[in-house]
Amino acid sequence: MATKAKFSLVFPVSSAIFLVMLLQFASTILAADDKVVIKETKMTVYLHDYAGGPNATFLPMVGFPGKLWSLTQFGTLFVSDDLITQGPELTSPMLGRGQGIYMPMSLDGVNAYVSFSLVFTNKAYNGSTIQVQGNSNQLLAVSEYGVVSGTGKFRYATGYITFETLSFDPSTFYSLIRANVSVRHD
Repeated sequence: MATKAKFSLVFPVSSAIFLVMLLQFASTILAADDKVVIKETKMTVYLHDYAGGPNATFLPMVGFPGKLWSLTQFGTLFVSDDLITQGPELTSPMLGRGQGIYMPMSLDGVNAYVSFSLVFTNKAYNGSTIQVQGNSNQLLAVSEYGVVSGTGKFRYATGYITFETLSFDPSTFYSLIRANVSVRHD
């Protein structure tokens, strides 16, 4: 007795429907990408850092037992919450806070890892952040780190930031740091 092969249209029809839906989805994504405008923002901001005293904004939190907790001691973890202003003066308009962690990562203490957020509270960027991360030679006059993300007006940010210490007062442990930021974002 001969067996008749049964042929079903279910598979080819469902595949065709899936293919049409996939093409519609792809065209929607491509159309959406046409509307995305990449912006570039460059800004210079100033961080006011106090590494000691009653109003310290940069402090060591943990390190190896029996070792001096210093900026060049491998494995010492520092936290910061620095004021960010528009200009170098403390009386300049406040833009937000620089909050994050800092840790010497090389055995010789030259390279430091930074994970840092510029948290904006000013009218123009209120609620927005720029996320900074990387490892750089901290003994150079200018250190450069990557911008890896952002939120709010800096959503999907990528770019770089440089930090340069403009002045240090050892009597108050106060440092003035200029940060030049260059980011691309939505």
